[in-house]
Amino acid sequence: KMEALVFILSLVDCCWILPELVAVGLVTVLMFVSMHWFIFLLNLPISGWNLYRYLAVPCGNVGVFDPTEIHNRGQLKTHMKEAMIKLGFHLLCFFIYLYSMILALIND
Repeated sequence: KMEALVFILSLVDCCWILPELVAVGLVTVLMFVSMHWFIFLLNLPISGWNLYRYLAVPCGNVGVFDPTEIHNRGQLKTHMKEAMIKLGFHLLCFFIYLYSMILALIND
């Protein structure tokens, strides 16, 4: 059972947060500039959370999580929960962006 959880939670996905920080931060800034307030407010908490996680990286760690300690059973459940919450958020954003694009195409 432990091996299945390790395959789902990739070490690379857990350790590096900079690409997600840049992507979500860029979308947040673009939504602010284009005055899409609902989507801006939707992205603001996850941008803040990513910035907090990036700034809270302990000295000496490669990324957000220490790859040697991520396999501890207690930490693995916590990291899985965070990964599933982020997956749900990105899935919700995908459908909101898709709906907004279709609505913009229909109105033109």
